[in-house]
Amino acid sequence: MEMLEKFTREVKTLPQMFYNTVENFPDRPAMKFKVEGTYVTLSYCGFADIVEELANGLLSLGIKKGDSIGLMAHTCERWGWADFAIQTAGGITVTIYPSLSAGEASFILKHAEVKFLFVGNPEIASRIETVWHNLPELEYIIVMSSNYGGNNRKIMNMSDLRSQGETYALQNPDILRKRQESLKGNDPSSIIYTSGTTGNLKGSLLTHEDMVGALARSLKHMEIGGYPVTYNDVAFSLLPLAHIWERNNSYLAMIAVGGCIGYAEKPTTLIQDIQQIKPTWVLLVPRLWDRIYAGFKAAFCSSPEGKELFEWAYKVGEKVLEKRTKLNGAIDLTEDPVKYLDEDMAKDFKKADDMVFSQLRQLLGGNLKIPYSGGGHLPPDLHRSYLVLNFPLLNGWGLTETAAGISHGYPNATKIGWLSKMVPGVEAKLAEDGEILVRGIGVIKEYYKNPEETALSFTEDGWFRTGDIGEFDEDGFLRIVERKKHIIVMDTGKNVAPAKIESKFINSPVIEQVVVLGDNRKFISALLVPAFDMILYILKEKGIKVDESKLKYAEINGINTCIEVGEDVINNSFVRELVAEEIKRINQYLEDYETIKAYRILPCKFTEEAGELTPTLKVKRQVVMEKYKDLIDDMYR
Repeated sequence: MEMLEKFTREVKTLPQMFYNTVENFPDRPAMKFKVEGTYVTLSYCGFADIVEELANGLLSLGIKKGDSIGLMAHTCERWGWADFAIQTAGGITVTIYPSLSAGEASFILKHAEVKFLFVGNPEIASRIETVWHNLPELEYIIVMSSNYGGNNRKIMNMSDLRSQGETYALQNPDILRKRQESLKGNDPSSIIYTSGTTGNLKGSLLTHEDMVGALARSLKHMEIGGYPVTYNDVAFSLLPLAHIWERNNSYLAMIAVGGCIGYAEKPTTLIQDIQQIKPTWVLLVPRLWDRIYAGFKAAFCSSPEGKELFEWAYKVGEKVLEKRTKLNGAIDLTEDPVKYLDEDMAKDFKKADDMVFSQLRQLLGGNLKIPYSGGGHLPPDLHRSYLVLNFPLLNGWGLTETAAGISHGYPNATKIGWLSKMVPGVEAKLAEDGEILVRGIGVIKEYYKNPEETALSFTEDGWFRTGDIGEFDEDGFLRIVERKKHIIVMDTGKNVAPAKIESKFINSPVIEQVVVLGDNRKFISALLVPAFDMILYILKEKGIKVDESKLKYAEINGINTCIEVGEDVINNSFVRELVAEEIKRINQYLEDYETIKAYRILPCKFTEEAGELTPTLKVKRQVVMEKYKDLIDDMYR
């Protein structure tokens, strides 16, 4: 903690933080990434060399202190090179999801007055070229593919920029150092636009002090929670770096302490890559944790013997978890699980761990100490299932506006369904309607060039309105109930949290996606997307033929997955019976006014490509409601 206090006192900007690590750990691995199918390692010294070449290249193009520079690329090592080049040259990194349409990206580029834009590949460059005529501020596009030739003198590749930077540095040896030293903690570092679930884009302006302070507060929080983060840690980077959570609590957190970042080649190779990187640290969204758990369980239970072994081990794990749980509901995941067990139970647990639980840890590289779930609601049942399997899954919460996590589970005091106390330096309280209000280190002071949103989002005395409804327990641990704008107010006056109902489906073998509805209506209804792969398997086993010409597949996390079926599947009497039974089962866990009284089965999954999911895989409720308006209205006729 003493080192962290010193870090907080002395380090005020991201470049200062970066060079602090480069000086202390020049030869330690900074990044692992694939080159032509093989993982290679880049040291901090090598990382700094590339950053300086690119930063000098930006100076040669005329970057001024405070210029906005866009970064629109998939998560990879080059994203980090570009980010620190922008920061070191005194620019403001404007992060843009690479999946955004030309129109959405155009809004950000124009609003942030982006001068140069790094893009991940030629396809993104071509997309932006179609709207370039509407972007008077945009001067250059830099394609991060080194072999991209381009057909426009205003478009260059990253290798060209590095070469240009080398030449510029020889002619102007002190300019970059002076630019970096001119940076102050209150200078802007990043503008990050949130898509929300209604499509409205607003930019969170974060200073260097916000970014560095957010790192320090989280590192202190982890130390309080029993896990000091060190240079021996290795993060596995898969989620979008355009999102504040992956950028701050994974990539920048490793750079702050001299740890290593291992990059997944792509989402579809998650399992293969994580087994090669062998990380200690990973951040994934709940949907991915659910898919990993479901896949692991299905593989284990694919034979009668495996199913029997899994079920026995799970029961043992449940008993052990109960023994590990303290009176206040907290579980110390840093303790040896057998600490409070008698001889027979300890023997059973070791056998279950060797034969079942350890297989899950090996599937994810074998070294994970800090696996976090965030970016959405982690259903308590899923959280509990991982802890039963002796897998130390933690739960986190934060916002772009809070520079990522401000309440994330303690390894030494994890509570199922809850988060933790607030991180050091951040205060929180509840408004009269239960909305969580926060202020402190890393919390934005304004939305960029958006006084209307700024006025709406802060109380008169300066508390930021998070938009989340929450509650605190007697220990000060926070629990998120629902997004305020998602709370359903029925015409009976009853309030319903859709996340509570939707989370009941998390382990459903029949239903994969759910959107719960009922605002200003007499009862709760739902749009349901079945687990198509399981449904098709069951139909095949029963000898029921389906129209295969209507089936569509896509690769999701390395698995060929059915994303669309024909009407013959969703209207099949056996399928409808399965779904009806599942709704009946779920309803028994709900209050009468919360029960699903009508539903419609959809023939296709919600996807990001169709505009129904955000880049962090949250359902865009407004988009879905508009798309299926007729179907929804039909349920209430």
